[in-house]
Amino acid sequence: MRKLMLFMALLPVLTSAWAQAGSHKISRNTFYSECSKSFPNYLFTGEARNSFDGIFDYWESKRYEDKRWLAYILATAYRETAGTMLPVREGLCSNDQCSIDAVTALFKKNNRPDSENYAQDVNGKSYFGRGFVQITHKRNYARVGQRLGWGNDLVDHPELALQREKAIPILVEGVVQGLFSRDPKTGEWRKLSTYLNERESDWLGSRRIINPGSKRAQIPAEYAKKFYACLSK
Repeated sequence: MRKLMLFMALLPVLTSAWAQAGSHKISRNTFYSECSKSFPNYLFTGEARNSFDGIFDYWESKRYEDKRWLAYILATAYRETAGTMLPVREGLCSNDQCSIDAVTALFKKNNRPDSENYAQDVNGKSYFGRGFVQITHKRNYARVGQRLGWGNDLVDHPELALQREKAIPILVEGVVQGLFSRDPKTGEWRKLSTYLNERESDWLGSRRIINPGSKRAQIPAEYAKKFYACLSK
């Protein structure tokens, strides 16, 4: 009897622990079914769906749990890849030279000095935007690669950021750990826990992690809310 009473007393705690242990798992069929009502159907077939599955696989392997974070990760990928959900070159180009030319033309259009052009050749390499999150500048390729345990691989081979198995960790850890932008006032790296935490759900502010100067932060914020609704079913 005492054992039964003890078990009953512990049941709420055990139930909570069991639920928490599985909260990192994604109900994928439900997600795809629900999100097909809010997003184009092509997103959930072929290579685009492989990207979703790859992100979910990585998320679950890391046992991350806050689905608001996952929703913003998906929204970021969707926004930064122009709705393709595929790792892309800047300018949606099919080759490196196209991206270099696109970035250079943009700098000239805005009368920015050549010295700021991050797409310029550096020892035969160019560090224009690539991947799900459009990582740019040699220093960022170097820092992210080091933080993810890849040594100098991303600097020596920036094209690796176009491979899904590399692009996904860059995307997820970049926003979870905070690898892309810093708050100029505090010097702290911006990350999802800064904006999506126990106190608040700042969907708009989360855009500062990727693009601090964005004037259209409401677009990924709306995507994130839709993805979160699908994840919450």
